[in-house]
Amino acid sequence: MEIPAYVLLLPLALFIIIVIVMRRKRLNYPPGSCGWPYLGETLDFLNANKEGKPEKFVKERIEKYKSKIFKTSLMGETVVVLGGASGNKFLFSNENKQVVIWWPASVRKLIGSCLITTVGKEAKIMRKMLSTFVSPDAFSRLYIKTMELVAHHHFMNYWQGKEKVKVFPLVKLYTFKVACQLFMSIEDKNEIERLSREFNLLLKGLISLPINLPGTSFYKAMKGTTAIRKELLQVVKKRLLQVVKKRREALEQKIASPSQDILSHLLSCPDENGKYMSELLIVNNILLFLFAGHDTSSVTLTLLIKRLAEHPQIYQNILQS
Repeated sequence: MEIPAYVLLLPLALFIIIVIVMRRKRLNYPPGSCGWPYLGETLDFLNANKEGKPEKFVKERIEKYKSKIFKTSLMGETVVVLGGASGNKFLFSNENKQVVIWWPASVRKLIGSCLITTVGKEAKIMRKMLSTFVSPDAFSRLYIKTMELVAHHHFMNYWQGKEKVKVFPLVKLYTFKVACQLFMSIEDKNEIERLSREFNLLLKGLISLPINLPGTSFYKAMKGTTAIRKELLQVVKKRLLQVVKKRREALEQKIASPSQDILSHLLSCPDENGKYMSELLIVNNILLFLFAGHDTSSVTLTLLIKRLAEHPQIYQNILQS
């Protein structure tokens, strides 16, 4: 039986089409390098952060490739970095449209399903449920008084009367205390310090290669996350009993039961479809809030204190006012 010529040529034609498509795709990629297999350029990125110059990684490649957009490989995944005002505007004005927000595998594995790792309709519903406690109105109505109170006790216990203090660790403890009280109404000093130690293990491995082997930052972070998630689940269950009791009393007395913190709010308020958030999802979102509100705030406050120390006259003016 004679095989038609076009059948013999089909594999070659398919190969040529694939080559053409791949070439076109390559032409559409911005300039850059993916570095070593799997590692990519992660080590360069992490080293720049350790030096306290995270912008160094981006600036060097913008200068090298003469482009504000370049490709690289970080945390085991190929990514495109957008620099400059126009790049940032495009990125932040097209969320869930032309751009899907990406987080490293280490973040997705450690924090789990939550607001930043969920997309589409589910993310919109979650955002609505959480918006009550992250609005400017909530800040002025609920947060300021608590923050002032926590700050007063913190300075009395850790700063006042000390000849020398390490600012950054103490500021981290302060912001963590504020978050624990605002989000979960945890006030016990020992419980907060224990959670803080576990949480710092989580932070160290949050942006790292997701290699779950003993000795790595990611392995330690996984252990810390397991411990803090277990403890938070216990807090959630304890608070759930309190919320159910208050809700029952409110129904009996025909009065509204206001939420005292974000944990109580999520436990007592369903979404627009009448569905309550699961305990694990609540814990994951609290972990997210702890991460989002703790690390950046700690760095900002530390830099502020550093600048005030460098300009004593400004410090005196603030102190007198």
